[in-house]
Amino acid sequence: MKLHDPLIKIGKQLNKNNIEWAVGGSLLLQHYHLIDSPNDIDVLVAEKDVERIKDAMGQVGKRQMASTKDPFRTTYFYRYEVDGVGVDVMGNFAIEHDQGTYQLLFDANHIAEKKNIHGVSIPLAALEDWFVLYQLIPNKQEKAIRIEKYFRTNRVTRPDLLHKALNQPLPIGVRESMKHILYR
Repeated sequence: MKLHDPLIKIGKQLNKNNIEWAVGGSLLLQHYHLIDSPNDIDVLVAEKDVERIKDAMGQVGKRQMASTKDPFRTTYFYRYEVDGVGVDVMGNFAIEHDQGTYQLLFDANHIAEKKNIHGVSIPLAALEDWFVLYQLIPNKQEKAIRIEKYFRTNRVTRPDLLHKALNQPLPIGVRESMKHILYR
């Protein structure tokens, strides 16, 4: 896998620096066999570790120009290249929609599990969080549909995160799909 070696390198560095982080995005979907070929690595980081992750990532990769575009309102967004692979680092991921702004304030509670890859612990973000995010991110609804299908045959393991998300402003359709998988 093209992303395997860079992910291990990132994991070693972030773990060595005791950074609270997790893999999300398409690499997370690949873990659940929902997609075949992720293109990049998405890393969520706790706000308390934002400054330290910039230093740690600078040790393993080269920082790239990064700017947020509408409808994103993410507080901390950095892009790196590690061994030819793009890595997006996001803290306080936020996205604006017609009902307001949804914000994922990542911390250790949002880590669903840790995967051991060649002796390196790789924390995985909760699929439930990405179910919400992919419904809000433009042109990513297909990924949300794949997650929803997954939850039809596999139980929701982190209903607490969906309940927490329901306390934020969300479009009616997103709320309905969340309730559908919560109360099926």
